[in-house]
Amino acid sequence: MKKALAIAAALALPPLAHAQSAVTLYGLIDTGLTYVSNAGGKSEVVAADGIIQPSRFGLRGAEDLGGGTRVIFTLENGFSLNTGADSQPGLMFGRQAFVGIANNKWGSLTFGRQYDFIWDYMTLFSVGSRLGGYGFHPGDYDHLGGSLRINNSMKYSVTPLAGLSLGALYAFGADPASAGNGRVVAAGALYSGGVFSAAFAYNNVHDMTLNPAAQIGTTLGPSFPSGTFVANNMQNVEAAISLTFGPSSTRALFTATTIKHQSASVTMRSYEISEAFQITPALSASAGFSITRMSPSTWHVASAILDYSLSKRTDVYVSTAFQNVTGGANATFLTLPASSNGRNFAARVGIRTLF
Repeated sequence: MKKALAIAAALALPPLAHAQSAVTLYGLIDTGLTYVSNAGGKSEVVAADGIIQPSRFGLRGAEDLGGGTRVIFTLENGFSLNTGADSQPGLMFGRQAFVGIANNKWGSLTFGRQYDFIWDYMTLFSVGSRLGGYGFHPGDYDHLGGSLRINNSMKYSVTPLAGLSLGALYAFGADPASAGNGRVVAAGALYSGGVFSAAFAYNNVHDMTLNPAAQIGTTLGPSFPSGTFVANNMQNVEAAISLTFGPSSTRALFTATTIKHQSASVTMRSYEISEAFQITPALSASAGFSITRMSPSTWHVASAILDYSLSKRTDVYVSTAFQNVTGGANATFLTLPASSNGRNFAARVGIRTLF
């Protein structure tokens, strides 16, 4: 397969003198069945794909320039397996599209549509990294689920010491704002040790389109628009730690999301603890509990997953999630219709394969 792809790349691209290059086709497909106890007021079983991880395919390439320096690029499309539709409507490479320069010592500088450091550094500490869409916090307003992809961005990442990664990002705002995110400033740090790991991430996004009623099951308050609107500013401050002993990894994280629009301001805070345990080389289990507060509402979410690897590329899984909300908000899981009240339960069986 790799040989065939190399031949195809050679036929499609002009010859490059005195350089080594490679282009890789990769992807992931996830699908399954989900039972939900309250989807708009009734229970139902739905065929749902891209839950544990959104389905995607992409091209990743590198050209060796010598001296430890190379040109890199990634073009990645998200899609629905059940319908064939783009996950990011109207975008050919809606998940990622960037090109840049990387050096073994000095790090990488890339330009395009990219993820922030919440995705790069923080998500791996969350139960959602194992459970997928049903394990993330309300509306993914803290972006742990990867819902924030930043247009017109330049991003620098470096590993100055073994185990330590640092990064910074700046994005030029779209004009008009409805065409994409506005100006973005982001930064992050990740330390990965044998036993102890920690991460920090900061985001400040101008002109962020929000639809609170659909995304979190309530409004942001009487000072905010009741429907879809473009928030002047959305800021995320997040931190996480983990302790790993043998097959056990215990993780804790905190996120604070502040949304401002004209003279109004509101803050959503989430606290989460989770455990991942490798039972056998093929079988793993993960579970987590989170509390999210945004006055006057509080979300309690408990979730778990049992995952079995059939091979190095394919696994099957069973997952459950329960959400209880007080303070007037309706329960909402990402990708599922909002509940008609403050409670919802979801159970899923699925299969995932990589290529």
